[in-house]
Amino acid sequence: MIGKKILLVDDDPAIRSIPALLLRKWGYNVIEASDGQHALDILGREPIGLVISDWVMPFVTGIELCRKIRATESDHYTYLILCTSKGEKADLIEGMEAGADDFLVKPINKEELRVRVRAGERVLELERGLAARNRELSKCNDELRAAYGHIEADLKAAAWMQSNLLPSPSHRTLNVTSESRFRPSSYVAGDIFNIFAVDDHRVGFYLLDVSGHGVPAAMLSVTLSMVLSPESAQGSPLKRYNATTKSHEVVSPSEVIADLNRRFQSKDDRYFTMIYGLVDTHTGKLTLTQAGHPSPVLIHQGQPLQLLGEGGVPVGLCPDMEYETIHATLSPGDKLVLYSDAVTECANPVGALFGEERLINYLSAARAKCLPKMLEGLEFEMEQWRGRGEFDDDVSLFALEFTGDL
Repeated sequence: MIGKKILLVDDDPAIRSIPALLLRKWGYNVIEASDGQHALDILGREPIGLVISDWVMPFVTGIELCRKIRATESDHYTYLILCTSKGEKADLIEGMEAGADDFLVKPINKEELRVRVRAGERVLELERGLAARNRELSKCNDELRAAYGHIEADLKAAAWMQSNLLPSPSHRTLNVTSESRFRPSSYVAGDIFNIFAVDDHRVGFYLLDVSGHGVPAAMLSVTLSMVLSPESAQGSPLKRYNATTKSHEVVSPSEVIADLNRRFQSKDDRYFTMIYGLVDTHTGKLTLTQAGHPSPVLIHQGQPLQLLGEGGVPVGLCPDMEYETIHATLSPGDKLVLYSDAVTECANPVGALFGEERLINYLSAARAKCLPKMLEGLEFEMEQWRGRGEFDDDVSLFALEFTGDL
């Protein structure tokens, strides 16, 4: 052990022999050096924790030995005791500034030698314990960094998979174009939306927001995106098989959400809000149902903006809920803007919310803009309002424009 080795440095063998004899008697492994340079050579070959050195020596003095040891990088601490016949305060200060930990006054007293060495051993024991804890802490930190790296890689992969479930930011389905912006507050989000052809003349769309954040919310949102797929007609709430006609019929938005509410009664109080709607591209008829989600904004050409719906109950809170279907008629050029509650609840530095009124005022001023410019401007307005960092909640903006010829 490093702590049981003591390097004894003195150019006088006779003087050196007395403390060497005592230290060996007390059970220490004593290594002797005839001068400072000899001591440095020994220290370069093997680790020694405690050095007792004379002050005045040829070639390399005790002071110089202290300075050289302190200037050398080492994986352990070396406790230095200087032996001196000097008793002046200035000399002791010089020794401590050179790196000495303690002093012995010549001629060396047996009991004083014992207590000085024991004090040095206690310091070295503390140093070894601290070094061991630091190594263990470093190992734990390395393991945590590796684990975090794996988790981060998994989250990035999950975020990539979730983003692939979304429609492209600029999308066209039959006679309906859409534009979207998606800003998750972390890697993955509880928001998800989509637009798709339900049959040859009807377009379905939805935006939903699962309560909470992070992976649990994202897992449910991804599950819902799988369920709300028109391709998987068997078991899909979007279509119902008619045995008489031997075909699948499109289910109304209110029935779709009622079906989801029966399927997703959560045991952990998790719920989600959503808008689901259909656009008949032959007639311009819009039907949609709102389940606890912020009211979408309908922008009719030449008419005041209109908020559709009065709220409704989120999905997953109460079984056997009945949901209302909202009706409207779209003309070519009419727009519908859907958004998550993170838009109206976006807080500025003093805690004031962006709010529904500010949203309506912006959309009213931007109503003539194309969808990309409209959402780009709204995103900018929110960033300006926020004034700092990322958004606290998942932000989803999803706008539709009916372009069909009626």
